[in-house]
Amino acid sequence: MKSRMNRREALQQAGRFAGVAALWASLPMRSWAALPAPAGWSPGEEALLTLIGDTILPATPGSPGAGAVEIGRFIAMMANDCQEPGVAATIRLGLRDIEGASRAKAGRSFSELAPAEREAVLTAYETRAPGVAAGWAVNPFRKIKELTILGYFTSEPGATTAVRYDPVPGAYHGSVRLGPGDRCWAT
Repeated sequence: MKSRMNRREALQQAGRFAGVAALWASLPMRSWAALPAPAGWSPGEEALLTLIGDTILPATPGSPGAGAVEIGRFIAMMANDCQEPGVAATIRLGLRDIEGASRAKAGRSFSELAPAEREAVLTAYETRAPGVAAGWAVNPFRKIKELTILGYFTSEPGATTAVRYDPVPGAYHGSVRLGPGDRCWAT
């Protein structure tokens, strides 16, 4: 049997909710650029990661792309702090490979290419499965893609504009049909 909540418990719970709401509002989550710069990564590497991320998840009329949330900073931080040893070095080798593939295919740096050319370079790079052939434990492009998706959909713009967001979910409703143009749910 459920007991009634007394006034003291109600005030404590309201205070907790107010504290959480104040903390949530004060967090600088609009962009991953608010994170401190990860050790060992150059601004150029971060910019290239952001450009690759923006090619993987470009802006649409309804939501910003991965570049808008400075995804390169997130990928570099995650590679340093949250992945198994060696992933950061593998991603750096992948960046050099992508830059080399861009120069070989188009004669220009990856950052100088048009979006369609960037996509073609990344598609070709992904299909030749680098890392597997070289004996690396991690495919660098696959790891960049994984971290791009994770970072984008956990950023404020990704979680609130690319997908629907319900900060206080109600009952569980499995197998909800989505209509044309509907977004999936973040929570």
